[in-house]
Amino acid sequence: MKKKRHLRKQAKVVLSLLCAAVIALIAVIAYRYPRKKAQEETYASLVPSADTLAVEYGSEADPSVLFPEGTSVQMDEPESSVPGTYTVNLTASLADAYGVMTTRTSQINLQVVDTTGPVITLKEGDYSCYTDDLDTVKSWVEEAADALDGTLEYSETLQKGTWSIDASQLSEAGEKDIEVKAEDTNGNISTAVIHAALIEKPYYPYYIRINRAANVVNVYTMDAEGDYTVPYTAFVCSTGTDTPLGTYQTSVKYRWRALFGNVYGQYATRIVGDILFHSVPYYAPDPSMLESEEYNKLGTAASMGCIRLCVRDVLWVYENCPSGTTVEFYDDADNPGPLGKPEPVTIDLSDERAGWDPTDPDPANPWNA
Repeated sequence: MKKKRHLRKQAKVVLSLLCAAVIALIAVIAYRYPRKKAQEETYASLVPSADTLAVEYGSEADPSVLFPEGTSVQMDEPESSVPGTYTVNLTASLADAYGVMTTRTSQINLQVVDTTGPVITLKEGDYSCYTDDLDTVKSWVEEAADALDGTLEYSETLQKGTWSIDASQLSEAGEKDIEVKAEDTNGNISTAVIHAALIEKPYYPYYIRINRAANVVNVYTMDAEGDYTVPYTAFVCSTGTDTPLGTYQTSVKYRWRALFGNVYGQYATRIVGDILFHSVPYYAPDPSMLESEEYNKLGTAASMGCIRLCVRDVLWVYENCPSGTTVEFYDDADNPGPLGKPEPVTIDLSDERAGWDPTDPDPANPWNA
């Protein structure tokens, strides 16, 4: 009897131990299983959502966009940064719901692309020029540059790696929107617009070259290409000690102009500063009061610096060479010019008509009688 009770008691103890072990096992399983499952699910989520990641050239790639939010991703550097496709390794890390960090490595194709056009930089200021003045319009463009290609060169026609201006917009005067385009070597094109005022280009029929050493004015007109290469006429003149060298454009014209020494000149045209074309001086603004002695010095250096001409020749300049005409001064004592040195008109100082320039077309000129 006692033995049976002892056995029952032992059985109860064993059963209690077994129940405790089962409960403990169940607790362990209940603890570890969801964590293991969470870890497995997290690991499975660390597969990139795409096998290719595109990034703009010059920008930093963000591989985290291929993974769940909160994933920390490290990417190996591609073998090159120029546009192309490169295989790179990714190391992605993400904490599961229980805070346990899971890490997984993978590979993707990193596609470096160039879809951004060049940057066109314009200079600041007011844009105004003559029609067909392409060089001036080009000067308004400070730079056309591309992140990949660097500074682009100008080209008359747009092609890869260059920038160009639509010259067809420059032919007519008025307010114009001039397009500047740049294209990189990958074919991306950018456009900038210059809002410009185009002014009708003045016509200058003649170009004047003054040979100081020979005292000759040589006048050229344009050839078929628009260059001033055709000799048109030549005048004998008087230059002076202050006659400059260089190239200038004429400006103001005067029917009569007061000159140094309390004398006057007819049909004056300003060249630069105090240097003018004008007639041989007169004692007064009166065509009958010519300094006859000075007249007979034409063909020699006799002025203070202005260009003296007989009335016929200075009137031609006055009437036919608009303001803005180019005048170039040079020296060549051996060659007066392509048409030679004209023979100057002289005056017999004893002649009663000596107060007049014989070439003056004034109807009152007694030399015209």
